[in-house]
Amino acid sequence: MKSILTVTALLVLGACATGGPSSNTYSYTAGDTAFTGWVRFSNGEFQLYGDEDQVRRPFSRPCVSGAASRGEMQQAMADLSGQKVRVTGRTVAWSEAGNGRIEHARSDIRNDCGGSFVILADDIRPAN
Repeated sequence: MKSILTVTALLVLGACATGGPSSNTYSYTAGDTAFTGWVRFSNGEFQLYGDEDQVRRPFSRPCVSGAASRGEMQQAMADLSGQKVRVTGRTVAWSEAGNGRIEHARSDIRNDCGGSFVILADDIRPAN
């Protein structure tokens, strides 16, 4: 009986560790770039998720934090929250953050996703 419980526990832990499909992981690339995913807005920044179900769960990970100009952010928050979007801009390593934030076009990125990089967005629009 003990060995059955041990095997069951290992299977449950293994399932938790896999974390879902690989589409929910973004990787850092220097320079201009584009990301497609589902967006949520919080604390003046956006969080971009690779899978639609993640955007509906609070505190879901992994995600990538970012921000655009204040005007772009206000428009995107009004029209695109929870939607599939394409974000273009450039990435910056989080290690460059001063005082726990990066400012971009009068918007602050606090990196609520806790990732190793953030997106300084020029454009956020619905994905086709």
